[in-house]
Amino acid sequence: MRGTDWGWGLVDGPGGLFGPTIVRWYPTVQWFTGDGFADHLRSLSLYRKLDRAVREPLLDAVAERIRTRMGDRASRRYLSVLRMGRRAPDAI
Repeated sequence: MRGTDWGWGLVDGPGGLFGPTIVRWYPTVQWFTGDGFADHLRSLSLYRKLDRAVREPLLDAVAERIRTRMGDRASRRYLSVLRMGRRAPDAI
């Protein structure tokens, strides 16, 4: 967990409603098998909009590559960011 707002900057125009903000970063990793990763990709709009005749061979090849070249284990990394600000004492 990091407590910094580097790269995010101050919120413009909070109208005096909030004081300084605190930012927390929560990195997580989700692990997939080859088939699981292909299923995950099937749920994303980038892949869903592909024609089935293109999408399925592509995702089958992705799953096969993960099984044979990566030990049937692939990761997907996520970063959740929580930004909190205390309400200013004189806020309405």
